[in-house]
Amino acid sequence: VNKSTNWEFFKQDQNKILWVHICTRDLTGVAISLNKWWKTRYPEYKIRVVSKKEFEQVKIDY
Repeated sequence: VNKSTNWEFFKQDQNKILWVHICTRDLTGVAISLNKWWKTRYPEYKIRVVSKKEFEQVKIDY
């Protein structure tokens, strides 16, 4: 699990899915920043923005 200032993510390599949980309540600019980061670093991955509960479950399952 990797953590940025506004979100944390988990990379699932076998299915090429990037699971993301947004950690801040102030969403101003987060979508643009997240999209830019995703397209620059992991353009071949699909992105899934999920709740904290679902994010923790994904980490346990994989």
